[in-house]
Amino acid sequence: MSTSTEHQLKALKRKVSALEDQLQEALAGHRPLRAENEDIHQNNHRREDDEREAEERSWSQQTGGHSPPYGQLQDVGQESAPPPHDRKSIMLNKSRLYGPSHWTHGGRELRRVAVLMKLINDNAASVDDSAEIDAYKAQMSEIRRLLLRCKLFARNMKASRHGRSMSWPAESSLCMPTNREFADHMAHIYVSRFESAFRILHIPSFWTEYEHYWRGSTEISSAVRLKIELVIAIGSSLYRDSPDSETVRSTSLQLVHAAQSWVSGLMEKDQLGLSGLQVQCLLILARQVLSVSGDLIWIAVGTLVRTAMQMGLHRDPEHFANMTIFHAELRRRLWATILEMNLQASLDSGVPLAMSCNDFDTKSPSNINDDDINDSATTLPHHSRDTRTDTSIQLHLLRYLRVRMELIHRVNGSSPSNFSQDEIQSITSQLTKACQECASQLPESSFDSNLDGGDEDLKVFRYNMADLLLRRFLLTLHRPLASNADISHPAAYFSRKVCLDSATALLSPPPNADFAHLVLLGGGIFKNRIMHATLAVSSELLIDLEEHGRAVQWPSTYRRMLISTLRGALGQLAARISLGETNVRPYMKLSVVLCHAECTETGTALRQRVAQTARESLEVCYAAMQARASNLAVGDKESGDVTEPHQQDVGDSMMSQDLAVLDFSDFGGWDLNEFFGMVDFDSDVLL
Repeated sequence: MSTSTEHQLKALKRKVSALEDQLQEALAGHRPLRAENEDIHQNNHRREDDEREAEERSWSQQTGGHSPPYGQLQDVGQESAPPPHDRKSIMLNKSRLYGPSHWTHGGRELRRVAVLMKLINDNAASVDDSAEIDAYKAQMSEIRRLLLRCKLFARNMKASRHGRSMSWPAESSLCMPTNREFADHMAHIYVSRFESAFRILHIPSFWTEYEHYWRGSTEISSAVRLKIELVIAIGSSLYRDSPDSETVRSTSLQLVHAAQSWVSGLMEKDQLGLSGLQVQCLLILARQVLSVSGDLIWIAVGTLVRTAMQMGLHRDPEHFANMTIFHAELRRRLWATILEMNLQASLDSGVPLAMSCNDFDTKSPSNINDDDINDSATTLPHHSRDTRTDTSIQLHLLRYLRVRMELIHRVNGSSPSNFSQDEIQSITSQLTKACQECASQLPESSFDSNLDGGDEDLKVFRYNMADLLLRRFLLTLHRPLASNADISHPAAYFSRKVCLDSATALLSPPPNADFAHLVLLGGGIFKNRIMHATLAVSSELLIDLEEHGRAVQWPSTYRRMLISTLRGALGQLAARISLGETNVRPYMKLSVVLCHAECTETGTALRQRVAQTARESLEVCYAAMQARASNLAVGDKESGDVTEPHQQDVGDSMMSQDLAVLDFSDFGGWDLNEFFGMVDFDSDVLL
């Protein structure tokens, strides 16, 4: 029997024995069953981690140290044996897979905090101070109580959100804004800001359809109507700082859900046309900018890809002799957009791509402006590659599509492979070049000159959007190497630098009020931006503490920079909570990381300070969630929608009932180092 098999059998026996002991104690009534279940859950996590680490050591001994799992460094030219299945790179929670590129894996980097907390607790254990121990246990009980309050409040807010508490009208026009001037402004915002990276519409054709819509034309199909309404909904994501902003957002959510009902219904004829495909693309974008189940976009993208392939968009139009130049260009643009959405969704969900580069032969769109082509065009104007047009940014993203697809394929595939240092350098060089060239792809003129803010403001928004779609792949490549590899390895410093540079650029893009609001409100790619980047900065700060000690009296310039960056990221996380985000644990964890870096206390005083920081951070989150619920209730009253219970009422009443049946007496035995040893999913993982 092999060493690895023997180890697995021993680990399994230990686990079964421990579970039997825990079950007997629970049945005997020695401890509250809820607390006991929590202990079992935590002990299983620790035993599984020990088992995995032993398995990796066993594999390393059997293969002579070759081919470490992805996230460990490999010398250039080193021959590789196939790596074992790395169970740390995939996780299943509530029937949902979290693959290697999902942000939750970044939570493992915070286990360095668990090590720090354990050292603090070990030192504090040698101090015989019953008053300090009682005070610390009281802090831990309050932290646990606050976590539960936040969890229950978030659950009740979700239950009473419009998406779950309202019946959607059969016709989305029933919830369409009646103010033509307002709708025009929202449509112009979409066209001028979002179309640059995601080419979904032919703008002149869209405005023609838009005019017919408002004239009440009976010839408007359901697909065209939904397309127009989704454009207005996406544009409204940037409508803010107004007394009716919550009412506008509520209306936009209704439009999104109406479109989702149409897409999810029985397949109709107009769903297999270009307008139907545009509706699907707009819906995927709308769900992310308005944070409507943005974390589950990959499922919708799969439907989009298959619909497009059923329509033949994966084959170049040159195969279809009777196709007009106009429709050929629209199909190429749409296919390029679908490829980009598929790629971004795969990165966010941590699952494989829905296709490979060998599954299509559609060529790139032409480098032309929208005004250069119409339905009667027989020829295309020629613009050089250096000429900036309405399609330039899409073409730029498409040029670097293959390298990004290969990266995601190797990271999220069922048999993830290692990257040699040559490959890492090559991919990094290409992606860095792509980011540097973004600014040169911005057209001189905008799609729309009727908006406030000027052409320069629009350029900054478009640049930030394109940079986000490219730069976050650098974190996907380097974060496992920077955080899991031996920090003394020379190549680890390179990955750490790339991670920090990329994270800083993502957290602090060129100033633009619209883009800043979008990344705080949105889900999907916008939420994952701050999660990946913030975890990268916190990981680097923890590594710096590990390498150079605390030395808080005279922190280095480098550490002060890291602390300042993390503090700014915490501000963004708090802003997201005030706009509707319900996961409070990242904010709490990162507050504790910041406390470790800044706190001057030692020993038991440090332990109390860390616990106090955790408690205060949860109080901030809970207050922000309450304020959000209050604002939503006011918005509902102003719009006349008072048929459903308001969020704050539901949250407070149901939560008080739930808390009343819980026993907090044993929560003082729960500790922060155990909390930081867990991986983040959603609010249910701890409670």
